[in-house]
Amino acid sequence: MSQVTGQTEIEPGQDVEIDLFRPQDAPGVAGCFRAVYGEGYPVKTYYHPEQLVAAVERGEVIPVVARTPRGEVVGVENMFNSAPWPGVYEVGAGLVIPAYRQRGLNNDMIKYLLETAIPLKKVPMGFGEAVLNHVYQQKTQHAMGYSATALGVDQMPAAAYSKEKSATGRVAVMMAFRSYEPHSRQVMLPPRYATALRQVYAGADLRRTFLEADPGAVLEGATELKVQVFDFAQTARVTVGEIGADLGQRLDHLLADLRDRGVVVTQLWLSLASPLVAAAVEVLRARGFFLGGPLPRWFDQDGLLMQKVPPQPNWEEIKIFGPQNQRIMEMVHQDWRDGQGGR
Repeated sequence: MSQVTGQTEIEPGQDVEIDLFRPQDAPGVAGCFRAVYGEGYPVKTYYHPEQLVAAVERGEVIPVVARTPRGEVVGVENMFNSAPWPGVYEVGAGLVIPAYRQRGLNNDMIKYLLETAIPLKKVPMGFGEAVLNHVYQQKTQHAMGYSATALGVDQMPAAAYSKEKSATGRVAVMMAFRSYEPHSRQVMLPPRYATALRQVYAGADLRRTFLEADPGAVLEGATELKVQVFDFAQTARVTVGEIGADLGQRLDHLLADLRDRGVVVTQLWLSLASPLVAAAVEVLRARGFFLGGPLPRWFDQDGLLMQKVPPQPNWEEIKIFGPQNQRIMEMVHQDWRDGQGGR
């Protein structure tokens, strides 16, 4: 039976080529997202051909498609900007229409992305978020040469996995990175986390020089925050551009506002290049935040994930693959226990 994806009726069983996105593929990409998600995928750019073409031209999205000889798109895998520094590209937003599954197309597209698209587009740093209600995506990250550095607890709601019934509570993610160009960075370590972060960096094989930041440093000036709310996920992401004397006050107002909007998980990013990062960590911990892990080149300089989640996170359903990922899991869980979890 042929399948309607919004582009044309696509006959199953055709040969498929893997290729870089072309502007004429955009309606087919939209059709794929509708075939798999209906209108429910949270990033709406993929539904609007002109917006997707513009984002590709700006370098914000790098899609790879699976295409039939007729030019019909049956699958897509993307790299896209989601970090403060545009040189970091997230691998994700990938799918294959049902009639073309069980053919290994997702793996073929990822392989093409890694071996052809990334060198061609000169991507400096890639990262991915593996959901932790199973181990398959973690195994894929490992096979791709990506190293885990941070754990986002309770990031996604169980409702996102209701179709496959693979989660009964909120779902955590493991963030893993791979550098595609030589670079080195100086990292200011909060003393509270210095030993743990050194261990994570050692497992990620990154060239870093470490200094310890002063947790008693005096904060001055005004704090700069950028907030993004994902209503479906009930998650907010907060980028701290400048750490100022009013950090605590700004956070108190922000957290109250986010609660009113139904947000249950807040992820906050600090720069590990700032000598004020340790003092900021203490302000955050006083408000129930705990460690997530380092984020290589997140600001071009490295970042630090801190997070605030529901009182009883869904630790029980987290599934871990590999010693590096297990080390990060234990680090994050321990800091949660030491802070709000131990109260």
